[in-house]
Amino acid sequence: MDVEIRRLSPLEFKERLPEFEAIYRDAYSDLSEYRYDRPSRIRHYLQWLYQGDPEGFLVAFEGEKPVGFIGVHSEWVEDEEVIGEIHEFVVEGSAQGKGIGKILFEEALRYLLQKGRKKVGLWVGERNQRAIDFYLRNGFRKKGQWGKWVRMERVFEDAGNRNP
Repeated sequence: MDVEIRRLSPLEFKERLPEFEAIYRDAYSDLSEYRYDRPSRIRHYLQWLYQGDPEGFLVAFEGEKPVGFIGVHSEWVEDEEVIGEIHEFVVEGSAQGKGIGKILFEEALRYLLQKGRKKVGLWVGERNQRAIDFYLRNGFRKKGQWGKWVRMERVFEDAGNRNP
């Protein structure tokens, strides 16, 4: 497997936005209740992810083709505490099962740890058992639920530790 994780300049992000929209749509093809459907809404959401923390928008490439991305914010405020927040994490279907998601996820956690975050949170759809299992295997714990969304968190003892 030849995968490279990259950050993008604002121009490259803008140029590749249609590719990210396609990855997003593909990743949610079986989870329609958790996705945005209108192309304009998807674009707006992806732009929000990037603009909120451009360094936290990481893209997995196989060659020159993007096959997944993760959008995290390193200075998210929750209950007056600054934490790392994972907002979106998708890998297109044809690239799943190759370990690309794990590499992408670990790089995002490393980034958040380097920013000094001791807590990382995320929301995941209650029916997305594959994702829930992935997060549990990677040290996250369920913290609650709101409607169809499950809140998960991971607390790191030492934020300086570079190993997620």
